[in-house]
Formats: sequence, C-alpha cells, structure tokens
Amino acid sequence: MEENKLSHDACQWTYNRYINDDLESQAFLKQVKVQADLAGQLYDIRNKLHMTREDLAEFSGLSAKTIEDLEESDYDGDWDEAISLTNKAFERWINEVIIPAAQMKPDEYSIRVMSA
Repeated sequence: MEENKLSHDACQWTYNRYINDDLESQAFLKQVKVQADLAGQLYDIRNKLHMTREDLAEFSGLSAKTIEDLEESDYDGDWDEAISLTNKAFERWINEVIIPAAQMKPDEYSIRVMSA
C-alpha cells in the first residue's frame, strides 16, 4: 500500500511541477492518454479476433510497422484515419474470415487420408 501511495505522490508532484498551469502541456497529456487508450483497444480487439499485425495490415491497407506503432502509442500520423481504417479492417475480417469459417461443415475442414 505504501508503494502505491509513493507512486501516486510522485505522479502528483510531477504533474504539479511540470503540467499544472501549462495549458499546452495539459492538452498534450490529454492527447497522450487518448492515444494510449486507443492503442490498448486496438491491441485487445486484434488479439480477440486472433489477427496478427500482418493480417490487420493486409485488411486495413496500413503497414505492419504502422500497426505496431499504433499499438505502442508511437504513431506520428493521423490517428483518426488510422483508427477508421482498422475498424473497417476488423469488420472485413469478421465478414470475410470469421463468419465463413464458422459456417463451414466438418467435412470442409477435416483432412482425410486418401488411398493410393
């Protein structure tokens, strides 16, 4: 418990010292928080859908490096556009991969030994 208090106190001190009255720093911090939240959501959804970064890149039109940068909150481009593209890619993945796979019959995904 004491460790959390010290960590909280240190964060509060840092905020008070460097950000508190600086509107530009407050705006930057808000932007960083939003991007971190988007990055976490992107990572979580991609993993829930069992997509690789390469899959998401293919379906979104973004590069795998861009997907990595987005997931690490290290993207320098237009976040709104990138998130829009990834949302469309998730929808395509569901419609083109997940739903068709779920509708397959066992004989369509079972390997059978063929006699020679």
